[in-house]
Amino acid sequence: MALFENVDFNDAVNSFADIGGFDVVLPFILVFAVTFAVLRKIRLFGENKNVDAIVSLILAAFLVSATDIVQILIGFLPRVSMIVLVLLMLILVVGVFKRDSEWNNGMLLAGVVVAILAVIWALGAAADWDVPLVDQITDQDIGTLIVIGVFVLVIWLIVRDPGDGQGGGFDKLLNTLGLKRAEGRR
Repeated sequence: MALFENVDFNDAVNSFADIGGFDVVLPFILVFAVTFAVLRKIRLFGENKNVDAIVSLILAAFLVSATDIVQILIGFLPRVSMIVLVLLMLILVVGVFKRDSEWNNGMLLAGVVVAILAVIWALGAAADWDVPLVDQITDQDIGTLIVIGVFVLVIWLIVRDPGDGQGGGFDKLLNTLGLKRAEGRR
């Protein structure tokens, strides 16, 4: 018999909520930690940590005693956390199209716009918004879009102007594939 065989984290979270964990404990710890950190940073009471701790404890206790404010905090913080996560995902996706890449400004802008739209689309699909194409897209549609994307990429690599004097896009494509042409033949 396993020790943690019957452990259910959903029940643990529900039990924590039942004893006031989200209404008292977490808001208290959050306000105490933020207030203490700010007081230590600004040195309002000098180097005395004890005074900073006492003031932080009192402010945190006052906050959790005001249930209306705690309810606002409980409604506010998950939304802020969601915004932070969406922004982080957006930065991650846009980071693929970083400034020092070989993409020119037009392609960079197009990539960033596509990345922003993709993050908004993914967020909407996860939040059950009425997002177009979520239920209608099929595997065949995805395959078609990939084939079109590959054709557009190959054509762009062939016809674009070389910006760095190392040959055209086709030469770079051949170099990437390991099929480099001899320098004498052009």
